[in-house]
Amino acid sequence: MRTMRGSWLPLALALTTLQVGCGSGLEKGGEETRPDSDGDGVLDAQDCAPTDGQRWRELWGYADTDGDGRGHGLREKVCGAHDLPPGWSAVEGDCNPTDPGTWREVPGLYPDRDGDGATGPNLVRACVGEHVLPYREQPGPLDCDDEDRRYQASTWVYPDADGDGVGDGIETFSICAQDPLPAGYAAHSGDCDPTDPTRSQTRVYLYRDEDLDGYGRESPGSLCLPQGAPLPPGYVDHWLSKDCDEADATRFQVRGVYTDKDGDGAGDGDMLALCIGDTPPAGYVYFGGDCAPEDATRWRLLDYSYRDADGDGDTVWSPGNVCAGTELPPGHLTTARGDDCDDRDATVRVRWDLYRDADGDGVGVGPRVPVCAGTTRPSGYATTGEDCADDDAARWQWLSYAYRDVDGDRYTVAAPGQLCAGEALPAGYLNLSVGPDCDDMNAAVHKTLRTWPDLDGDGVGAGVVEDQCTNGQTPANRSLLGSDCADDDSSRWMSHSYRHVDRDGDGFTTPESGTRCAAATLPAPYFLQATGNDCDDANTALIRWAVLYPDNDGDGVGTEPRRILCIGTTVPPGMSIFGDDPNDHDPSTMTDPEHEALETFILDF
Repeated sequence: MRTMRGSWLPLALALTTLQVGCGSGLEKGGEETRPDSDGDGVLDAQDCAPTDGQRWRELWGYADTDGDGRGHGLREKVCGAHDLPPGWSAVEGDCNPTDPGTWREVPGLYPDRDGDGATGPNLVRACVGEHVLPYREQPGPLDCDDEDRRYQASTWVYPDADGDGVGDGIETFSICAQDPLPAGYAAHSGDCDPTDPTRSQTRVYLYRDEDLDGYGRESPGSLCLPQGAPLPPGYVDHWLSKDCDEADATRFQVRGVYTDKDGDGAGDGDMLALCIGDTPPAGYVYFGGDCAPEDATRWRLLDYSYRDADGDGDTVWSPGNVCAGTELPPGHLTTARGDDCDDRDATVRVRWDLYRDADGDGVGVGPRVPVCAGTTRPSGYATTGEDCADDDAARWQWLSYAYRDVDGDRYTVAAPGQLCAGEALPAGYLNLSVGPDCDDMNAAVHKTLRTWPDLDGDGVGAGVVEDQCTNGQTPANRSLLGSDCADDDSSRWMSHSYRHVDRDGDGFTTPESGTRCAAATLPAPYFLQATGNDCDDANTALIRWAVLYPDNDGDGVGTEPRRILCIGTTVPPGMSIFGDDPNDHDPSTMTDPEHEALETFILDF
């Protein structure tokens, strides 16, 4: 890397020197052959202004006399720099070269010289600037005076010869709305009598009501009246019902009426058309159909659906109609009340579907039969019909049972069935059991026991098992248990397993498995749990195995070779449980110094 830096530096200096020499304009003998008089970097031969350092190249442009950025006239060459000099523009089309505020020509504008938003009626082409004022691109309200912003809307005026404020629509012209009306003219037209100042408004009417009863005849026309005056009485501008008698205000409509002889408000006979007022004349009504023209208490047919001919309060379906007054007569109804099975007899009205009950126990037999009776069930009949003994009032229903107790000892045998009975099952028939009966013909026994012979009387039997029907007590010389391991010895009956023995009685056991026939507990010297590990169960002095080392110098620490011996509670003389004596012939030396240092290190750590 250092070598490359050292070689690049001379090369860079050489290139710099060459570049400076190329740009100096000097050739043979140091003479200047390519001059740039104004020093703008463009040779005089190519410079359009060799003595002006601010201009050096020719550009095309248009004269911009008002400085608004848009030129006019012919396109010309101009000497400039990067851009055109002031007073020139590359954009042509200035429609007003003397005004910098306007430069573009826009067609289809609406004039608004007074700036009031209202415009003149004719479209113009105008030279404008950024904004189009005093013109608008969209038309505003028509301006009646575009030179004065106070006046915009125009209005029409009409000749008013009689001076009543309403013109006659002849020789009209328009004026600015804010201008005062000219003399002899009005702002409104439509004078129905231009020569009479008291009348100017035409009012149209559609009907005439000469007797003023609110009914009339169609007779359209018009009247010339004072301004704002209503139509005079008898002239109407809206629809009226036709008057059947314009000469009599009490009669105005034709209605159909009926003759009412009995005065009950319902007429009879054919309908008559009469010219009347608001109400029919005396002896006439609007409605006909009187079903009893001579009876004022009855006049209309009323429908009924039910009858109660015997008056017992219960009805039968019997639709029809009857001539009545305000309501149906007694015994005719529109809604049901009960269902009378015999509407000719007031003592019976309820239809029963019952069974014949010969024994009177409330349960019948045979098919149901219809019975018409009062509100209570008649005797000799029942509402249910499954009597299993219709000749015995004490029995009427089939009852199921699951158990029998023939001997009456309360213990049962399963024997499901059915029995014709009364309210409950008789004795000896049950659906619940307190326990099974092994002999339902003998009340003294009921329970089956499985027993074994007990020859030695220790309560545990052995031999052949036998099922016996008993009173619940175990028979003599029998047992419910059959596991006696010595049926000839009453002191032994249970077989025990053992896993350890202590035959020398020193309190320490040795492993041995087997079984022993004994009483309730395992006797010595047999045990389920170990106590120690007796190395010699025939010698009470030896009870355990120990790893020992010979101790020749008697200092309590022995050395190899180690031995496994059967010992008692103490270590025999000449032996030790420790085996790291470095010199077993010197009682003063018991520990190896290196071992002692290592032990100290481990304990400290």
